[in-house]
Amino acid sequence: MQQILEQANLPEAAQQQLREQQSLFDQDAIFANSLAGNTVLGYFFHNDGQSSGQLPFPFYQLDAEQLHNQLLKMHNYSSNIPLLANHALEQGFVVTQADIDGVIRRLPLVIEHQGDTYASFSLVMAQLALGEPWLKLKLVDNGAQFVATEIDIGTAVTVPVAADASMLVPFRGGARSYPTLSATRIMRSDLSTAEQAAVQGAIILIGTSAMGLSDLRTIVLQTNYPGVEAHANVIDALLQAAMGESVFYYEPDWAPAASLLLLLVTGMVLAVILPGRSPLWMLLYSVLGLSWVVGLNFYLWQAHHLALPLALQLLLVLGLSLFNLALGFFASNRHRREVQELFGAYVPPAYVERLLEDPKAASMEGEQRKMTVLFADIMGFTTLSEALTTAELKQLLNRYLTKVTEVIFAHQGTIDKYVGDMVMAFWNAPLDDPQHAQNAVLAALAMQQQTALLSQEFIESGLPALEIGIGLNTGPMNVGDMGSHYRRAYTVLGDAVNLGSRIESITRYYSAQILVSDATQEQCPDIIFLPVDRIQVKGKTEPVEVFEPLCSRQDANEQLLHKVATFTQALQAYRQQDFNAASQLLQQLLNNAAQQPDNHSALYQLYLERCTDFIQNPPAADWQAVFIHTNK
Repeated sequence: MQQILEQANLPEAAQQQLREQQSLFDQDAIFANSLAGNTVLGYFFHNDGQSSGQLPFPFYQLDAEQLHNQLLKMHNYSSNIPLLANHALEQGFVVTQADIDGVIRRLPLVIEHQGDTYASFSLVMAQLALGEPWLKLKLVDNGAQFVATEIDIGTAVTVPVAADASMLVPFRGGARSYPTLSATRIMRSDLSTAEQAAVQGAIILIGTSAMGLSDLRTIVLQTNYPGVEAHANVIDALLQAAMGESVFYYEPDWAPAASLLLLLVTGMVLAVILPGRSPLWMLLYSVLGLSWVVGLNFYLWQAHHLALPLALQLLLVLGLSLFNLALGFFASNRHRREVQELFGAYVPPAYVERLLEDPKAASMEGEQRKMTVLFADIMGFTTLSEALTTAELKQLLNRYLTKVTEVIFAHQGTIDKYVGDMVMAFWNAPLDDPQHAQNAVLAALAMQQQTALLSQEFIESGLPALEIGIGLNTGPMNVGDMGSHYRRAYTVLGDAVNLGSRIESITRYYSAQILVSDATQEQCPDIIFLPVDRIQVKGKTEPVEVFEPLCSRQDANEQLLHKVATFTQALQAYRQQDFNAASQLLQQLLNNAAQQPDNHSALYQLYLERCTDFIQNPPAADWQAVFIHTNK
């Protein structure tokens, strides 16, 4: 003002006269002077990063221990300018805090700011209306942190609050439950005689209710509820409590424990009485459960003014009821699925669906077919079982058998049996499979990969590594539902089955994980094989050539093909009794294996030793390059 007067270059008398009239132009001063001694101003706490205005004095300062509490904490504020704050009787914050669903159910009565506690607008209004000189916040250490339990408004009333010093609002009803007057009419002095009488000696809250002024809230009773009326409900409740009325509804600090106990009791009762009942009885017990949960909650609300969570109780009853109804539905269809369950123990799920659609597609009667059989066994299982506890061994076997069964099913195989760690499976029954040999070999390769992954998991879990031996053979076999009157099984029998078992048993000798007979190899043109040996197994007089499948032809690289060609050439030289040439080729393969890992080094070394022996002691004239295995 002084700067403006100097710039105007007015006479001193005129400037003095304007200074005397300055207060007439200061709108803030005019408004501050209009505030009577019974006016309480509102202000806001927030976390927007900036503060403005003048805060009132806190009613309580927390000590160092009490700083670890559950009070609502705000770092910034927007308060009234000092001129207005100094002319008002008091100030109180008007912060509302919605629940997670956006509904206003409670109002904070206390907020912590920089270690000080400040009272809400409603709390300050009630204190002044009751003429009480002080407020007291009670904080209790629950072992983890301090929680609020109650607020004393002088000696007039004790307000029970939640741990964060908030209060459930006992809403009287929807909007305009309290007398409402237009601010415009008041400023125009356009009130009736009755309205003028009503405002005399009343607590008047000035707030907004227009849509565009952003003070409309959602409460449990309605949306677009004026925020100022929420404070009116709280003030009304505090004043009624001072007159002896029981109006407070609160959620005690032990509410979570009580809710958990109710959940356990209700859940255990329903878990006992619902299973095995008919749908009608399940429905009846469910209705009784819902009635119990709602009735108990309503009783605690009405009789003791306790607000306990209800949603989880309702969800528990509904969830258990629907779960048991679903179980009953599935149990009623169990008989129809018995055939499916029986076949499911033997064949992949896709096979089961085909059998259900066309029961004549397969017969359980005995018949002879050309099939492929697979035997898989864990190498060194006896030593492995001695190193593990019973529980560890069971866990290892279950995980291993589950994986290999999944692989066999994925390749259209049929599980014959499990014998300890041994798995027996076959292809081309009960449904026809023209590619049975190739599917069986691909299954063996996939089992090899899965076992390697599973072995790595076992090692990381502190369990021993796994290695398996797999033998396959193709030939005529008898298949069907065989057994006694007491126990039957869908299985295969025959000389070709026994040969498959013998081939599996010699995998350890050749340090190979998979060996197949020449009958199987001939039917798999899309797979790369490494010739291993010409053998005669125990119990057989005819020699059989065995091969090791390496990969599908499309996955083979030049290095692998070169290795197979070199070893095949060495094997041919060996069988032609050119042991020196065979030795050179084998030594070349061993030298390559020293530079690049090769899991066939043991096989190369085996043949190199044989060549060395035959160079020193040549074989008989009728030697056919057949190695005779005397063990099963």
